[in-house]
Amino acid sequence: AVAGGRAFVLCTSTRRMNQLFEALSPVLNYPCTCQGQGLSRQELLDLFKASGEAVLFATKSFWEGVDVPGAALSLVILDKIPFVPYKDPVFVRQERLVRERGGDPFEELQLANAILTLRQGAGRLIRSETDRGVIAILDSRINTAKYGARIVNSLPDARRVLRFEDVQHFFADQ
Repeated sequence: AVAGGRAFVLCTSTRRMNQLFEALSPVLNYPCTCQGQGLSRQELLDLFKASGEAVLFATKSFWEGVDVPGAALSLVILDKIPFVPYKDPVFVRQERLVRERGGDPFEELQLANAILTLRQGAGRLIRSETDRGVIAILDSRINTAKYGARIVNSLPDARRVLRFEDVQHFFADQ
């Protein structure tokens, strides 16, 4: 609510996206749409842009290749670090190959892929030199896991805050 809508809530799973949409859309005073409810990706984007204060709940396909320049998108919420599911058959094969050659599958596959995907998700927010906003990563591992600093350092330079009050001040100053 602090951003006046104008937010993408990008989730790592459809289940989580639907949970968040069901919990938050009734209490938000902004138009809320959710991927998978019968509208195409382009129709969802068009509705989001036209509203100027909407909240869009989405999954993987909205983490990249989406362009919403200007104030219509001022907040990107990323629910979790986007690690590849361990049961993904392509990942399982790649992991085996990395292990066979003596490599570290977590470092080389999981972390590298998560960093790339997070950078793409964060990139939805800043589309021009004048764009401003907040990228909120809700996964506590960003602060607690030993790889968290590496992830943060891979993101574009920005002021990092841990308190919601700092986010409120950012939007109050706009």
